[in-house]
Amino acid sequence: MNSILPIAVITFKEGLRRRVLYGVMVASLLLILFAVLISGLFMRDILKVMVDICLSSISLGGLLVPFFLAINLLAGDIENRTIYTLLARNISRSSYILGKFLGLAMLTGIIIIILMIATLVAIYCATLIYPAHNFLHFTLSPLFISTLMAFLGVLVLNSTVLLWCSVTTSSFLATLLTLSTYIIGHSVEDVVRFMNLKNTGVEISPMIQATAKAVLYIFPNLAAFDLKQQAAYSLPFVSQEITLLGLYGLSYISIMLFLAIFFFKRRDLP
Repeated sequence: MNSILPIAVITFKEGLRRRVLYGVMVASLLLILFAVLISGLFMRDILKVMVDICLSSISLGGLLVPFFLAINLLAGDIENRTIYTLLARNISRSSYILGKFLGLAMLTGIIIIILMIATLVAIYCATLIYPAHNFLHFTLSPLFISTLMAFLGVLVLNSTVLLWCSVTTSSFLATLLTLSTYIIGHSVEDVVRFMNLKNTGVEISPMIQATAKAVLYIFPNLAAFDLKQQAAYSLPFVSQEITLLGLYGLSYISIMLFLAIFFFKRRDLP
């Protein structure tokens, strides 16, 4: 288990060398800075629009890791046969998976911290430009909690990337599975809620309802980690709900990592 941290550091450094990392980060930072100007077009909702744009930029920067870095880093080790060098040094496959996840978590954390600092700077600049009454109800705690939950949501998606890369032999297929997981995770809850409305004149097959509910429990509910609206209106969060959401995220990550290790140990490397 002592080999987890070195693998995490190597993964972190490899991620920093990817140019796409800096490109998306620059784009997200520019979007946050432009939020100061764009929010001026909505004089009655300056704070809401600014926080919404900034948190969307933070989410965009966090999603860079699973979609543009994680799959390439994992698949690259196998395609470039770098993994043989690591495994030849008495590094277990479980340590390799856990080290990769920790390195990706470090990358995600650095990106979100930088974007969070840029968000605070943007809000401070806005307070100097726009009337003070627009920021009377602004508090930092909803912003930090929303960002923390967004970070946890990206970690959940990172864990599914490790699972897909462990069970597939193609980086393209792993990308499709990750994209499908993201889309399902953000939409299946709304689908199930719509089915439960019992609209008159609309009949839904019981099999479809059962399938949708099964998908809701199998795939991660990524929409639950999206708390931008509450933070945009500076609404207080219920501590019990945040605690349950955190436990859900950590439990799902643990299950995905367990499955990733299970399948990766039984995989025949080319």
